[in-house]
Amino acid sequence: MRYHVALGGRSYQVDVEAERVAVDGREVDVDLARREGSPVRHLVLDGASWTVVAEPGSDRGRWRLTLSGLSTLEAEVVDERTRAIRAMTGATGAPRGPEPLKAPMPGLIVRVEVAEGEAVEAGAAVVVMEAMKMQNELRSQARGVVRRVLVEPGAAVERGATLVEFDEAGG
Repeated sequence: MRYHVALGGRSYQVDVEAERVAVDGREVDVDLARREGSPVRHLVLDGASWTVVAEPGSDRGRWRLTLSGLSTLEAEVVDERTRAIRAMTGATGAPRGPEPLKAPMPGLIVRVEVAEGEAVEAGAAVVVMEAMKMQNELRSQARGVVRRVLVEPGAAVERGATLVEFDEAGG
């Protein structure tokens, strides 16, 4: 099965067969284990080990990935058939503006790095939260302006709680 993956501003073609995975034509050694009842996955890719929290995004095929508690990325995974349908109908699946920042897991807010009305660039630090005895810096996924900060330091949050909302950045 062929998938098209958009991740970190790049696009990849991923071919998955029974015993083989190739990324952009290069065979990779990969193992992905799922922790039952949890969005946590353990990924070993070409010998490098990662803990990944994979949560569904707002649209089908969109994912919010938190890598080893260090960085958060938005990903879109589309199979060949869906890609062809989108091409025929003109539906691109492109984001429609900055998505709110949500807690990837239960935790405690340590710091809020932004204020309402502040412009942020994609990848800017927004909130630091502690979860599973680790501090995780949560970053903005797109350029925008902070509409509302819904948490403060010391607040306990549940997985999926909205932490910060954004508006589109002006021209």
